[in-house]
Amino acid sequence: MTNINLNLYKIFCTVATSKSYSEASEKINVSVPNISTQILNLENQLDTKLFNREKDGVKLTEAGKELYEIVSKSMLAFEYGEKVLKEKNDLSNGTITIGCPSHITTYYLMDCIEKAKKEHPGLVVRLISSANTDKMLELLENHEIDFMIMDIIPNSNIDLSIEELKSVNNIFVSKKPLKINDVKELENLKYILNFDYTNTTKKLMETLNKYNVQIKDTIECDVTEVRVDAAKRELGIGYVMKEAVKRELENGELYEVELPIELPNISINLIHIKNQLTRVDKSFIKKYLKQ
Repeated sequence: MTNINLNLYKIFCTVATSKSYSEASEKINVSVPNISTQILNLENQLDTKLFNREKDGVKLTEAGKELYEIVSKSMLAFEYGEKVLKEKNDLSNGTITIGCPSHITTYYLMDCIEKAKKEHPGLVVRLISSANTDKMLELLENHEIDFMIMDIIPNSNIDLSIEELKSVNNIFVSKKPLKINDVKELENLKYILNFDYTNTTKKLMETLNKYNVQIKDTIECDVTEVRVDAAKRELGIGYVMKEAVKRELENGELYEVELPIELPNISINLIHIKNQLTRVDKSFIKKYLKQ
C-alpha cells in the first residue's frame, strides 16, 4: 500500500481554496518555492496534473477538482480529530463554533454566551447565523461547526443527535392592541408569516384548520427581525416566537394579539453528529445551554 503524506494533501487543499501559491504560503507559513515543489511531488505521485497556472494564480484541472472533492472532507475530519484531542477539558482556552439562526441567537443563545464569557474570558466563540438550514447542515457534516441550535429538524443521511433544549410559544403581534373573540375573525386580517413550507407555518395552519379557519399571508419572510419590523409598520400581524419580541412587548412597540385558542409551541433543539463533540463543546452545553 502506498504511504500517504497528509501534509501534501493539506498543501494541495490550501492551494485549491486560495487559488494562489502566495496566498497559500501566508495561510500555512510555507514558502512559495516549497509549496510549488510539494505540489509537483504530489502530481508526480498521482501521475496527474492538478493545477493550471494562470495570470492571477492557479486553477484546478478537472482531475484536480475530482481529487479536491474527495480529499477536502477527509482533511476537515483530520483537523477536527486534532481539535478534539488538543482541547482542554475546561472552557478557559477552548473554541466552539455554533450554527444558530439570528433570532434564536438574539433571544436565547447570546445570554448563554454572555454567561460563559464572563466566567471564561479566554473562551473563543464563533457564530454562524446567516446560513440557511441546508447550509448549516453542510457545515456540520464538514466539521466547520461543532453543533447547531435550530427550531427545525433537518433531513440528513448522517447519524444526528437531536435533543430539545427549550419549548417556546409562538404568538401573533400587532402594532395596536387587538383582541379576537371569535376565531373566524382571523380570516379578515393581514398576515406576516414565515414561508409556507417551514415547520413553523405548517404547524400554525394545522392548528387553524382544526377550527376551519383559513388565513393567507400578505408578506412572507424567513427572518424574524423582518417580520417584527413589518408588524411595527402596520403591514399586518406578525407570527413570531414570543421571547423574540420580549423587548417590544415590554416597551409597547408591539402587542400580543389576544386569541380564544392556543397556538402551537415550537422546540429549540441541539443538533450535532453523534459522538462528535469536543470536551469544550460538552462543557458549554452542559453548563450553559441546559440550565
